[in-house]
Amino acid sequence: MYAAALFALASTAIAAPLANRAEDAAPSHWATGYLENYDVYHTRYLALGCQDQHNTTFFEDCCHPLLANETLVDDRAAYCTPNTTQVASASSYEASAASASTTASVDAEAESEYCDAVTSSSAYASASATASSTWSSAAAAATSDVAQAQVQAAEPAPSSAAPTSEWVAPTTTSSEEQPAQTNAPSGDVKTGGFATFFYQGGNAGACGTVHSDWDKVIAIDSNGYWSDYASNSNSPNCGRWINIKNTNNGKTVTAMVADVCPTCVSDNSLDLSLGAFTAIADEADGSVPITWTWA
Repeated sequence: MYAAALFALASTAIAAPLANRAEDAAPSHWATGYLENYDVYHTRYLALGCQDQHNTTFFEDCCHPLLANETLVDDRAAYCTPNTTQVASASSYEASAASASTTASVDAEAESEYCDAVTSSSAYASASATASSTWSSAAAAATSDVAQAQVQAAEPAPSSAAPTSEWVAPTTTSSEEQPAQTNAPSGDVKTGGFATFFYQGGNAGACGTVHSDWDKVIAIDSNGYWSDYASNSNSPNCGRWINIKNTNNGKTVTAMVADVCPTCVSDNSLDLSLGAFTAIADEADGSVPITWTWA
């Protein structure tokens, strides 16, 4: 009861300043309808000081956007709800922005976090470089990183016609080979899931291997396929290959399980590397419906 009352109070405090200022334009990649209201997230992000919390457990627990059907009370730890003092401070900061360029630079910081919105498996590659003593310097670095990611996304994506035969394993993952047959029936089609994407950030996945953003790898949903990931770093699904189909356009890709996704939207949802996701969808899509089978 106390948690619900605190959430209601904080929610009212977050929403109140939004009526007194022009609504922030959501980032171009913001998945409206799939994620929570951008203004609510933006205010909470500043209130919690997320721009100074990169690469921390607090950031992973509290600083990603909620899905549209989630709430702070039900889907976040109690310490993820800002108090009224924090909200007032964030609102004051927004209201006292000295110029449009200042506001834009802060929004760029929040926009860079959209790329992390659908995963807690890996931190955004360049986010650690933005931890500085002021909000504006952190936002400027994040703006540069977003631009670099957009340039990379503009490069030709691997052909979806024969992704398995064209992919070459990187030197850091010499044990990876073409998909091997397993005992699981390949005809068992998994439905009802969504594909999202995440950045590797130079970090090893839950399976223990470091990959580049363009390696075709997967973070598999923890609820359906790796429920004991917190205590078990050796899932039998590590190294297994999955055939994925975007049901919107029919494009397919084959990728390998290398990580776990505790925040995937359903048991059959998969969080893909940038290389795997852009083989079946545009980066701007953010999330697409899929079906998949074990290779």
